[in-house]
Amino acid sequence: MNEVRQRFSMDKDWLFHLGEVDVPVKKSHNSIYGRAKAGGAIGPAGMEWNDSTWQTVQLPHDWSYQQPFDRENGVPNFGFKPRGMGWYRKKFRLAAEEQGKQLILEFDGIATEASIYLNGSLLERNFSAYTSFTIDISDRAYYGDRPNVLAIRVDATEAEGWWYEGAGIYRHVWLTTKLPLHIAERGVWVRPEKINQILWQTHIETVVGNELEHDVHYTLTTYIQNAKNEVVQKARTESICAAGSKNTVVQKLNVTNPALWDIDAPHLYQVHSVLTMEGQLYDTEMTSFGYRTIRICPDEGFFLNEQPLKLKGTCNHQDHAGVGVALPDGLQEYRIRRLKDMGSNAYRAAHHNPTPELLDICDRLGMLVMDENRNFESSREGLRQLENMVTRDRNHPCVVFYSLFNEEPHQGTPIGRRIVNRMMRTVKRLDPTRPVLGALNGGVMEDEGTADILEITGFNYMHTSYDKFKAKHPAQPIIGSETVSAFSTRGNYTNDSIKQVFDSYDQEKAPWGATVREAWQAVATRNFVMGTFVWTGFDYRGEPTPYEWPSINTHFGIMDTCGFPKDAYYLYQAYWLDEPVLHMLPHWNWQGREGQPIKVMTHTNCEEVSLYVNGQFISRECVDVYKQLEWEIPYEPGIVRMEGYNNGRLVKVTEVATTGETASLRLELQKPYLYGDGKDAIAVNLYAIDAQQRFVPTDSRFVTFTLSGSGKILGVGNGDPNCHEADAAQARSLFAGCCQLIVQSVPGSDPIVLVAEAAGLAPMTWVIPVKETAEPPYIPSVKETYVNDWHVTQEPYGERPDPLMVMDPTDMNTWEKVDVSYGTLKMLRGIRGYVVFRSQLFLSDQDRTSSASLRFNEIQGDVEIYADTELLLVASLVEPTSVVIPLREVDLKGKNVITLSVLVHMTEQMSKPGISSSVCLLT
Repeated sequence: MNEVRQRFSMDKDWLFHLGEVDVPVKKSHNSIYGRAKAGGAIGPAGMEWNDSTWQTVQLPHDWSYQQPFDRENGVPNFGFKPRGMGWYRKKFRLAAEEQGKQLILEFDGIATEASIYLNGSLLERNFSAYTSFTIDISDRAYYGDRPNVLAIRVDATEAEGWWYEGAGIYRHVWLTTKLPLHIAERGVWVRPEKINQILWQTHIETVVGNELEHDVHYTLTTYIQNAKNEVVQKARTESICAAGSKNTVVQKLNVTNPALWDIDAPHLYQVHSVLTMEGQLYDTEMTSFGYRTIRICPDEGFFLNEQPLKLKGTCNHQDHAGVGVALPDGLQEYRIRRLKDMGSNAYRAAHHNPTPELLDICDRLGMLVMDENRNFESSREGLRQLENMVTRDRNHPCVVFYSLFNEEPHQGTPIGRRIVNRMMRTVKRLDPTRPVLGALNGGVMEDEGTADILEITGFNYMHTSYDKFKAKHPAQPIIGSETVSAFSTRGNYTNDSIKQVFDSYDQEKAPWGATVREAWQAVATRNFVMGTFVWTGFDYRGEPTPYEWPSINTHFGIMDTCGFPKDAYYLYQAYWLDEPVLHMLPHWNWQGREGQPIKVMTHTNCEEVSLYVNGQFISRECVDVYKQLEWEIPYEPGIVRMEGYNNGRLVKVTEVATTGETASLRLELQKPYLYGDGKDAIAVNLYAIDAQQRFVPTDSRFVTFTLSGSGKILGVGNGDPNCHEADAAQARSLFAGCCQLIVQSVPGSDPIVLVAEAAGLAPMTWVIPVKETAEPPYIPSVKETYVNDWHVTQEPYGERPDPLMVMDPTDMNTWEKVDVSYGTLKMLRGIRGYVVFRSQLFLSDQDRTSSASLRFNEIQGDVEIYADTELLLVASLVEPTSVVIPLREVDLKGKNVITLSVLVHMTEQMSKPGISSSVCLLT
C-alpha cells in the first residue's frame, strides 16, 4: 500500500518571465494540427519551451511592487506601479509510486486572471485574484524520469478593484496526493450546534470519493480531539461508495461542556477523519474548528456565546511595506497581533476573500472576521466564486459574517435585490449558520433595494442615518461596515498640501467620512448598531486620496504600511481597551520654534488629566472621551508630563521629552526567533534613539543593511506615503524615526547577523536567533528543458535510410507522433531494421553561449544522432544506456531551432530498442 494523503508545498523555485512572450508564428499543417490536440500547447505553455533565461522566484510572488514607480503611465489607484502580464513555469518530477493516486493542485490566489497549463494542456482558467481554487491533475501527470511542466499565464492588465492588487502568484500553491479512495477536497464540514447549557451536537458531513473502478465498502471513523490531544467523542460509520462516485456521510457527535472559542480564549478542537477499507488505511484528514455561538439582535447588536460584544473592527487590504501583496505567513500574524494589541476584535477583509492562512491565524488568536465576496454577480462565474469562499471558510470559527458586496451601484435597485436573493440562497445552501450582509453607501431607504432583505444592513459611513433607518426598519440589524476615513500621517502634526501630509489631531477627514471621535460616538452610544469596521487598520498602497503623485498610498490607516502606530492607534486603545490609556501628542522636538504655541492633545480614557511642562503645573481637566483635551503650549525644550486619574486616583502617567541627536538605532523583533525552515518571516523594526535611549521622532537618515546567516531580506519600508525608494532593496531611509525590514529564513540554523550603517552613526550589529526546523514537505523543481515533440517512422526500413530525410509537414501517417517517456514502443520490439526519430530543439541565447548538452535518459541500438546536418554521435549501444552529448562542437551561432534526427538500427534480441525514456537539454 502506498502512503496515504500527503500535502506538499509548490512554492519553491519557479521560473518567471515578465511580459508576454513572443512566440514565432507557425503556419504548417503539422503545427496547427498538433496545437488542436491534448498536450499540444505551444510557446511557454508548451512542454518544449526553452526557459533557461527566465528568472528564478519563490512564492508567494508579486512582480508589481518590484517595478519602478511610473508617474507617466501609472495609475494612482494602483500606487503608480505597473502590472501587465507574466508567465510562470515549474518543472517537477513525480515518483513512480504516485501513479494511480488522485493529485490535487491548490492555488490560494493569483492576481488576476490566470490560465493554468499542465504538460501542454489548458486545465483551468480563473478570473478573480481572491478566489482559491483546486485542479485535479491526476489524468495529465507524468511519473518517473519525465518531468511535468506546470505553466501559468497571469494577466493583470485589468484590475478587479480600485486599490493596489499586486500581480502574480501572490499566495501559496500546494499539491495534495491521495489514494483512489479518499476524502474529497473540502470534503469535511464541521457544524457545532448548542442544544442546551451543557450539551453541544457536532454535525459533521464528510464527502467520500471513490476513483476505483469497482464499488467499495468502507469505514469512516471520526473523532474529536481537544487542545490536550484527548479524544472527547468518536463515531464510526460503514457505507458503500459506487465506482467513480461520491457520497456524503453525516455524523452527529454529542460533546458536553466544551471549551468555547472566544476572542480572549480562542479554544480550538480538531476533527480527525479516518477512512479505511477492509482494515487498511486509505485517507486521513484533520479539520480545526471551535465551539461558539453567534446571535444578532436588532436592538442589542452582536452576541458571542450569548454575551453582548460591540464589534471593534478594521477594514484591511492585503499589501504590506516591502513585499506588496506577497505576504509570508509570519507577516500576516504580525499584522493581526498589532490589531489585537490596539483592542480590535474584528477584521473585515476588504473587499475580497482573504488568504486561508490569515483565517488560520484569526482562529488561533481570537479575531472575528467579516469574510467578503469580491464580485457582486449572480452569474455562473459569480456564484462559483461565492461558493468557493463559503466552502473554503465555513469551518473557521473566526468567520462570523459573509459580506456579499461593497458599495454597488445596484444596492438600492430591484436588480440588486434579485442578485442578493440568488446569492443569499447560494450561501444558505452551503452554510446556514452565519448571517449575510452587504456594505451599502447609499440606497438604504429604498423600498425595492437590498437593505431590508439582507440579514444585516451594513452602513458605509452614513452614520447620521442610523436613527432614521432604525425608525423605518426596527427589526433590521445594523452594523457600521465601513466608517471613519480620517486622514493622518505618522509623526506629523501640521497639515501641508505641498508636502502632501496631514496632522495627527483627529481633525482631517474625507468629505464622506468622520473623525475617529465622531464615528465611534455614533456607534458606541447606540446599542442597536452592533459595531464598526474602521477604514482602515493599515495604510495601503494605491488610492492615494485626496492627493495623487507623489503620494503612492493612502492616509486612512490607523497604522502606516509597516504597522507603525499613528497617534490614532492610541485613541482607539482608549476606546477599545478596558485598561487605563493615556497618550500624549505631539512629540516635543520643536527646535527653532521656541516660544511658539504647540497644540498638545490627549488620547485617553481617564476621567481627568493633569498637564505639566518642565515640572510646572498647567491645569487639571475633566475629560469628555468624545472630545478629548487640548492645550496650546509655548514650546520650550524639556519634558511634558501628563497624569491620568480615575475616581480621583492616579492611574496613568506619560511623558514626552525633547531628545538629543540620534546616537544609534534600536532593533525590535515581532517574536524572539525565526524558524529555519525557509518559510518563516519576521518584521524587524528599527528606531532612531539618542544617547539616553529615547526615541528620536524626527530622524530621516538613510540606512543600509547587510545580512548573513540563515536569512534574507525580502523587502524594506518606512511608512512614508510619499516615498519612492525601492521596496525590494537592502536600504531605506527612516521616516519619522522608523523603518522596517522583512526578514525571511533560509533553510538552516545559523543565527542571522544584521548590520546597519548610516551616516553619522557607528555600524550596528544585531543577532536574530534561528531555531533549527525541518523544511516542510515540498516538490523540488528541475531545470532541464524537455525535448518532447518526437515523431518516428512508422514502418521499419530493411536498408539504412537517409537519417536526414525530409519530413512532409502534412504527413500524419508515415511519421507517427510518439511520447518516448513512456518507455519502448511496442511496435519496435522483436524486429530487425532501421527507424528514424525526429524532433526539434529550441535554443535560448544562453544555450548558444554556454556548454549545453543533450541527455538521452535511455537509448539502445546502433545509433547515429544528428543536429541539423552535423553528426553528433555514432555508437553501438547493446544495452539500454544513458547518453550525454555536448553541443559545443555544433555551430549554434544565430540558431533558435535545431532539428534532431536519431537513426536507430535494431535487432530482435534488444530489450528496449530506440529511445525509451525522456530526452532533456541541460545548460
